[in-house]
Amino acid sequence: MGSKTTYFEDVPLILEKGLKYNNKTEDELKQDIQILQEWVETQPHLPEVPDNNMMTCFLMMNKFSIENTKRRIDMYYSMRSLFPDFFENKHPLASHMLKLMDTVYFLPLPKATEEGYRVSIFTIPVEDHCLFEISDFFGHTYNIADVKLREDCMLGDILIYDLKNIKMAQLTTATPTIMKNSATIFQEVFNANLKQLHFVNCPSFAEPIILLGKTLTKPKVAQRFHFHKDIHSLLNFIPARILPSDFGGEELPLQKLNEQWKKKFGEYKVVFDVLATLRVDEKLRPTPLVNDEVLGFYGNFKKLDVD
Repeated sequence: MGSKTTYFEDVPLILEKGLKYNNKTEDELKQDIQILQEWVETQPHLPEVPDNNMMTCFLMMNKFSIENTKRRIDMYYSMRSLFPDFFENKHPLASHMLKLMDTVYFLPLPKATEEGYRVSIFTIPVEDHCLFEISDFFGHTYNIADVKLREDCMLGDILIYDLKNIKMAQLTTATPTIMKNSATIFQEVFNANLKQLHFVNCPSFAEPIILLGKTLTKPKVAQRFHFHKDIHSLLNFIPARILPSDFGGEELPLQKLNEQWKKKFGEYKVVFDVLATLRVDEKLRPTPLVNDEVLGFYGNFKKLDVD
């Protein structure tokens, strides 16, 4: 596997702020990583030991709780069997996934905010776009998250959804089951900490769905929803140096950043080849899974039905 290009900026800044926020030192971080590595090695059902960067991300997402981090690591691998529709046949270099990247953009931006938060943008670049498979889209977002785990440092997320070219037919494919399953994956595995959620150019038919989602979130999260008539008011929340030029900022346009992500996925071909085969071996799990308030009886992957 060849050398990798640098995409994410400000990673040392995010790590510094994350350690300070959690009252941790770099030596304590190394000790925690060692504890987790030793624990994984005692878990024969897990298919691999995550690298140091992944361990750091998992620890920061769990505010350095060792026990919660263990659970997240376990779920990172278990989810691939629990929700196969989102992970099987989702290699980022597959032709249908590359086509998806031309149909809909979803990507994190290179620069972080002063607080150490990473901004990601969703938009559909062409008005008369083809409908895309919603499971492929979520698979793409998880592929992005997998690269972030290996290169970035996760302290907090800011999400921007530009809905200018969204179609009603596309929203109807996002069934309650799909949305709940995808939310579970983000909550249990990839969610760093949602700091802001921005909706731009929201069509009237999408507003009730978004507002319903807002009512289902915790009050402190609901306060982080922001609605914009156009892209210009985003600058009241996010500095121009971070936003792409097609969103009124100083960063490269999304089309060029999207091309960088295609190359980035190429750099990770071997990693994704391996990820496609990694599964938890339930027969080797030391302690049987029990009822869980989020996932139900998720020890029986094939019979789980989340509605």
